Amino acid sequence: MKNLLTQTSKIFFAIILLTAIAHAQSSSIYIPRNIVKAYEKGTRSYDGKPGVNYWINHADYKIQAEVFPKERIVKGTEQIKYYNDSPDSLRRITLRLYQDIMKKGNSRDGSISPSDETDGVTIDTFMINGAGISTKGRSGIFRSATNMSVRNLEKPIPPKSITTIDIKWSVIIPKETRIRMGAYNDSTLYVAYWYPQISVYDDIDGWDMNEYGGNVEFYNDKNNFDFEITVPKNFLVWATGTYQNLQEVVKPEIYSRYKEAQESDGIIRIVREEDLKNGATTDKEKNVWKFKADGVPDVSFATSSGYVWDGIGAEIDASGKKAFTDAVYPAKSKGWDEVAYYAKLSVENLSKVWPGVPFPYPKITTFNGETMGGGGMEIPMMTNNGMGYSAAGQAGVTLHEIAHTYFPFYMGINERKYAWMDEGWATFFTSALLGNLVKDANEFTGNVQGVGRSMGNEFDTPMILPSIATRGQMLGFNSYVKASISYYVLKDILGDELFKKGLHEYISRWNGKHPIPWDYFFTFNDVAKEDLSWFWNPWYFERDYPDLAVKSVTSKKEKAEIIIEKIGNVPVPIDLKITYTDDSTEDIHKSTTVWKTGNKEFKINLNVKKEIKKVELNTKLVPDANEKNNVYEVKKK
Repeated sequence: MKNLLTQTSKIFFAIILLTAIAHAQSSSIYIPRNIVKAYEKGTRSYDGKPGVNYWINHADYKIQAEVFPKERIVKGTEQIKYYNDSPDSLRRITLRLYQDIMKKGNSRDGSISPSDETDGVTIDTFMINGAGISTKGRSGIFRSATNMSVRNLEKPIPPKSITTIDIKWSVIIPKETRIRMGAYNDSTLYVAYWYPQISVYDDIDGWDMNEYGGNVEFYNDKNNFDFEITVPKNFLVWATGTYQNLQEVVKPEIYSRYKEAQESDGIIRIVREEDLKNGATTDKEKNVWKFKADGVPDVSFATSSGYVWDGIGAEIDASGKKAFTDAVYPAKSKGWDEVAYYAKLSVENLSKVWPGVPFPYPKITTFNGETMGGGGMEIPMMTNNGMGYSAAGQAGVTLHEIAHTYFPFYMGINERKYAWMDEGWATFFTSALLGNLVKDANEFTGNVQGVGRSMGNEFDTPMILPSIATRGQMLGFNSYVKASISYYVLKDILGDELFKKGLHEYISRWNGKHPIPWDYFFTFNDVAKEDLSWFWNPWYFERDYPDLAVKSVTSKKEKAEIIIEKIGNVPVPIDLKITYTDDSTEDIHKSTTVWKTGNKEFKINLNVKKEIKKVELNTKLVPDANEKNNVYEVKKK
């Protein structure tokens, strides 16, 4: 019986393997050799699902840190329990020391202020499983730009084991060169990328050895954090995770307002200007603020003695369950008294419309980084946003940064290699939802026209090229604008219902894991039940551009024929505006699927009762590289 079962199992596995291979062969997109190995090992599958042998590592962090605001120093100790759930024995371990980007002489993607140059992250104690390891001299530790690797471990880390790492460290927070974080004055700091962090060990590359240069961002496992932040009296702290002892560190009236705000449908001013003048915290010289965050890739915190605090509840599902949305800012910040409400609307729209998945975290804090222009930065349950020039700009940056909760955090995206897999979705959700936050606000048209202007230019590179290898303006173009419009075109191909089904399936399969582009491609192929290579290749793998033209318009009696020519190789929808001789108009939409066979022309036959005056392509809805061929004036008979 045992032999029979074994044979049956082998046959069954062989059938699955052959089916997967056949599925892959039916798709004509390029798969790099290192990615193919993951499919051969069974960690990924050609139907877009995690493979039968898929695994992901993770860690538990316990951190105690103290902030010295005037000196801009954070000192801390941490214990990391690292769970090796891979099938590999690890002979090295790699950590990230992000603030080594400020180290004198280190390589980075841009310049920094000389006043922010430091000696990097100071490591006072480093232990693995209780054994001390020297971080100086020839000790088997190699420190590169922002990585620190312990090579040739005396005892390799076996599969399915737990390794304990203890570190005592300190870091100086930059004041002038605020790359996503920094000290805004002597009494306000936003602290991110701040603690020694285990790098990712995955099924594609092993240890992630890509350095942090300032441009590319996250790639982390789904970890658990228990951390404490000690600050001077009258300093408030906001952080990733939920408060564990808020009642012990703030005055009773503030705690009462905080509790009220969590369930409120209107903004509650939790900490007001008069509270700051009178002291918002207990009378201790120092306060220890405790936080807990489970299942998140990273944590950050902000502290200030001069920021007010607003809060409001956001409903995330039909049962009435709520997430807490709050905003912290200087009282003088124009327009910021509405930001908590924008955050509420963002969470509700993300939960119920696009992507239409209930917000996965219990809260989200929006911190005012005081820089003008509206740019922002996301960390799980925290954002660090600038000041927008308008209500639409402020709402837009709030929505965009909160949208990152899903991509990259909930989904575990590797932004270092594929920034478009998260920035593109955040941009897509923002352009789709912004009008629900501020009436008539529109980001979509600008994105469409940006793609029309830039795709196919000399510096335009395929999105599939790893982001770490892309520099300058085109990294942002690929990651945000081009990617978001590619998702719109995919939605046009599949229709709203099937597109959302594919998106939900992709999120369901890969949340908390590490999807790569091929998991996205193959999942949508699987849900659509067709090979979408005719779309994937020109949008993600090739160098070309979208360009449609109105080639001809002919009319005879009550029949009209319009021929649209596809000049560029990138497929897009056809959106026409027909103007008749009486100046009435008609809009016509044809799906991108009209180009799936590789045809270069498409005929539109119409029944008309009026004489056509003009036919034009709508470049506010569809990107187009050459607008000179988009209008056809019908000559008078």
